[in-house]
Amino acid sequence: MNKPNILLISVLIAMPIMGMTMISPSLPLIKGDLNSSFSDTQMVLSIYFLFLALGQLFAGPLSDRFGRKPLVIYGSLIFSISSLACSFSNDITILIFLRTIQGIGAAACFAVGRNIISDSFNRSEAASKMSTVTAYMVVLPILCFIFGGMFAEYFGWHSNFIALFLIGVIIFLLLRINLEETLKVTSTDISILKTLRNYKLIFENKWFVSFSIIGGMQTGMYYSMNGFMPYEYLRLGASASEFGLWFSLTSVGYIFGNLINSKYTIKIGLEKMCLYGTILSLVFILSLIILNLIGINSLFFLTFICVLIGFSHGFVVANAMIGAINSVDKNQGASSGLMGALQVGFGGLAGFLIIYFGGANTFIISLIGILIMSTISIFSSIIANKMKSV
Repeated sequence: MNKPNILLISVLIAMPIMGMTMISPSLPLIKGDLNSSFSDTQMVLSIYFLFLALGQLFAGPLSDRFGRKPLVIYGSLIFSISSLACSFSNDITILIFLRTIQGIGAAACFAVGRNIISDSFNRSEAASKMSTVTAYMVVLPILCFIFGGMFAEYFGWHSNFIALFLIGVIIFLLLRINLEETLKVTSTDISILKTLRNYKLIFENKWFVSFSIIGGMQTGMYYSMNGFMPYEYLRLGASASEFGLWFSLTSVGYIFGNLINSKYTIKIGLEKMCLYGTILSLVFILSLIILNLIGINSLFFLTFICVLIGFSHGFVVANAMIGAINSVDKNQGASSGLMGALQVGFGGLAGFLIIYFGGANTFIISLIGILIMSTISIFSSIIANKMKSV
């Protein structure tokens, strides 16, 4: 079996993230154009996260039964069609509903893409490859932030969904032509009861739970930032296109963190790299809180700290992902789906709660929310390191 093309897998896993980053800069415009509340507008992201999470619970086991390639083929097709439908929406309720369909399609690509890496490489190699994949795939969401803001400002937010439709079609065609099946042995039973039993067994795995909390909290922080950061940048005088440009630099920090991680993970180990990254994340968030409390609020300082937070996430996300998936000997598709669901679910729930409790209007509330998530991830990293030393 030929090894999968890393660039293609990067594009595959990036597509669900593009469904977020292309839309995030346009949230204030959607709110104004559709005359919706902060909470309803946030649901455009949160409902996408929810079904992106739930879809992975089924995409993983289905890929164990039918193979990796069919799932990502149909997933990219569903994503494309629903994106086109979103572009014609002029009602917030209809838009939210269509985002649920889009999230389901994205879920298949998000969950199964990670399994393709896990199928093709051993544990240490997979962690290194996943870090490289995430570094590559972040480039596309960066462009989506930049062009998403520009499209929304100059052509209207509907154009963002048209762009997602075109991206989905391109990915669909590339997968049809270039991707080979990576699953060697398929499962013969995908009953609901067996799936639930598998999830129960996976949750009994302390390694899986620990890595899932680490990755879920760190990834969830970034996802929730996509929901409340547009409003803070707006308060500081940035337009939609300027927000897309400034906040895209967060992903640049993530790229550099991943590149360092890919170089040192094999030598230092997954657990220690996760611990170092979570500590850095906490330090940078505390710095942003201090700057906010003493009244130092500017686009430069806000963006600079966001870049550092992204850098710290680069030490954590790929390692936590591979650590969780490889902690399970069988049904790795199910473990990948569950891991992805927890990551996205934490982000969607955190983003909704932050906006619900006033984070869109009061920035310090948003910062306290991600501070709590960062603290939880540190404790889980400490537990993972203690388990390794036993």
